[in-house]
Amino acid sequence: MVYLNLLPQPNHKRIKTVPVFSYNRSKGFTLIEILLAIAISSVVMLALYQTFNLQQKTYIVQDDVASMQQSLRTAMLFLSSDIRMAGYDPLVSGNFAILNIAPKNQNSSIQFQIDLNENGMVDGNETLQYSVADLPISKPDGSLDLARNNGGGRQLLSENIYKFGLAFAFDNDIDGELDTYTAGSTQQIIWAVDSDEDNFLDTRLDTNSDGTIDIHDSPGLNGINGINTGVMLGSIVSVNKIRAVRVWLLVETDRIDLNFNGTTTYVIGQYIVTLDNNKKRRLLTATIKCRNPGLY
Repeated sequence: MVYLNLLPQPNHKRIKTVPVFSYNRSKGFTLIEILLAIAISSVVMLALYQTFNLQQKTYIVQDDVASMQQSLRTAMLFLSSDIRMAGYDPLVSGNFAILNIAPKNQNSSIQFQIDLNENGMVDGNETLQYSVADLPISKPDGSLDLARNNGGGRQLLSENIYKFGLAFAFDNDIDGELDTYTAGSTQQIIWAVDSDEDNFLDTRLDTNSDGTIDIHDSPGLNGINGINTGVMLGSIVSVNKIRAVRVWLLVETDRIDLNFNGTTTYVIGQYIVTLDNNKKRRLLTATIKCRNPGLY
């Protein structure tokens, strides 16, 4: 016997469920990733700072060097202009001449007169002096400066002067020619200084008669207490016989440069100096002829 299931069969349809909430399954940064990012950023920032700092230091040093060179050129311009006119006496009054060349403060100095208004009388601003001092006197900073005094007190001309040297050529027999000595087979101009500060030329700086003034003219290549003792002249020479001046100016930067360390020996007139520090420096020299008839 066969039985038929005539009962209705249930509808087995799958019901699709819809989630009530939607979740974001993306990940955030881990602590290690954050620390790594901070470390990389720190390295980059440090490199940028070091680059900036190096450039800043280079700029400061170069600015110091440029300022030093400009100051040096300005000082030499004043020196050359004034010394060239030393003793200017258009009325031949006999009142104008080179007055004093005695060293001061272990540096050279020079004092002379110029008849600026051409009246034959020495007025208040017609006596000039160049010397080295720590200016201003009321508030020294420990660095020497080149000063120019034309009657109104010492005026700053160039800062950070390490050494100021002068030597003098002369015409002692008044024949119109600078006095010379024999160096090898040639005649060389005598460059002399006042070694005992009595305001008379008494010492020739070229001791080995090679025609140049250098470290080979000084005992032990460093002089005696930093001074070239030179060779005594046959007779002392009065300052009114001076006809030319040789100038040495050695200056250094105000700031140090840790990337620079130079050991150099300089000859600054009668002075021998050896520097071993972190300051850059420049040496400027000039030979100035006193061209005024009042000197003769």
